[in-house]
Amino acid sequence: MSALSTPGGTVPATAGRGRPVWRLVLGQELKELWIGGRALNLLILFAVLMSATSFLLATNNELSLTPPRLMMVVALQSTMSFGLFIGLIVGAESVSGERERATLEPLLLTPAGRRHVILGKYLAAVSPWPVAMVLAVPYIAVLAQGDVALGIALAWGAVLGTILTFFFTGIGLLASVWSGSTRSSLFVSLLIYLLALLPAQLPGEFQATAAGAIVQALDPLESVRQFLNQYLVGGLALDDARSLLVAPVVALILAIVVVLGVAAPRLALDGGVRSLGPKASTDVEA
Repeated sequence: MSALSTPGGTVPATAGRGRPVWRLVLGQELKELWIGGRALNLLILFAVLMSATSFLLATNNELSLTPPRLMMVVALQSTMSFGLFIGLIVGAESVSGERERATLEPLLLTPAGRRHVILGKYLAAVSPWPVAMVLAVPYIAVLAQGDVALGIALAWGAVLGTILTFFFTGIGLLASVWSGSTRSSLFVSLLIYLLALLPAQLPGEFQATAAGAIVQALDPLESVRQFLNQYLVGGLALDDARSLLVAPVVALILAIVVVLGVAAPRLALDGGVRSLGPKASTDVEA
C-alpha cells in the first residue's frame, strides 16, 4: 500500500472504498496544528487580545457610556477579525511551509489527489475558529450586560464568522499554493487582510456615498461589519439588511471554487505561475 507523507508522520493512502484521502490529510494536519502547539499559541494570543479589548470597552470612561449592545457588537467583530486572522496565517503557511521543509514532494508522489490534499489542509486551517468563538462567548456575554439580543448576536457571529474564516483561509491557501516561500505567502495574505480592514477606519459619512456602497459590495469583512451594526444596533429590519450579506456569501463561494477547482489541481512542487498550467501527469484525482 502506498503511503501519504506529511510533516506529522506517514499514513496509508487509501483508494476506492477505503477511507477518503482528504480525511487522512486532515487528521495529520490537525495533529501537527494542535499537538504541535501552533493553534494553541495563536489562541493564547487571541485570548490576550480579547481580554484587552473587553477590558478597554468595560473600563474606559468614554467607552463605558457606550450602549451594551454596541459594545457586544464591537467585541463580536473583534472576535471574527482575530479568528479569521488565525485561519489566514495557518492557511498561508500550509503548503509553502511544506515546500520549505521538503515534505511536499513525497506528498505529491502518492496516489492522493491534489484536491484531497488541499481539502484536508483547508479544513484543518479553519479548525481553530470554533474554539476561538467559544472562548469569546464569556467576554461578549459580560459586555452585553443581559441584553436580549445576545443569543441572536452570537448566532449571527458564529455563522458570519465561519463564512469569513473560510474565505480568508482560502486566501491564505491560494497565496501558499502559488508562492515559493512562506515569507511571500504570509506577506500577500497579510496585505489583503490589512486592505480588508481599511474601510472600517474611514469616516462614517463615507459609507453613505456611492463609493462606500462599492466598498461594501467588494469587501466581505466590511459588509459583515455593516450588517451587524445596522441590524443589531441600528434596528434595521432583516429583510432590509440582508443585501449586506451578498458580498460575504459570494466571496465564500468564489474562494472555495478557486481553491479546490483551480489551485488544487495545479498544485506544483515549486509554486509560482507555472502552477497555473495543465495538471501534472502525476496528479491522480480520487
